[in-house]
Amino acid sequence: MNTLIDDLLWPTTEVTRTISAVGEGRPAADHELEVDGRPLKGEFLRSATIVNTMIEQMSAFTSEVTRVAREESVRKASLGGQAAVPGVAGTWKDLTDSVNSMAST
Repeated sequence: MNTLIDDLLWPTTEVTRTISAVGEGRPAADHELEVDGRPLKGEFLRSATIVNTMIEQMSAFTSEVTRVAREESVRKASLGGQAAVPGVAGTWKDLTDSVNSMAST
């Protein structure tokens, strides 16, 4: 019975661990896709994959914004660097577009 309960709780605990790591500024923390050597399945796998995709996009966005900011601080008067974050949408795309707009003006 304890093993069954652990199997049901582990994915939720892992999602919480992963999201907490991102909230603490460690966006490289991926959600594990297996439990005790067994691959996740069904809704647990779907949730883990969604969380990992979100983290990958946040990491890409962070890297690009950092790169553009560094380029611009080196160039000082020569603005124009552009962030390229493939696959982002919604707010992340809006933020990328805003960074690019600021860099080009």
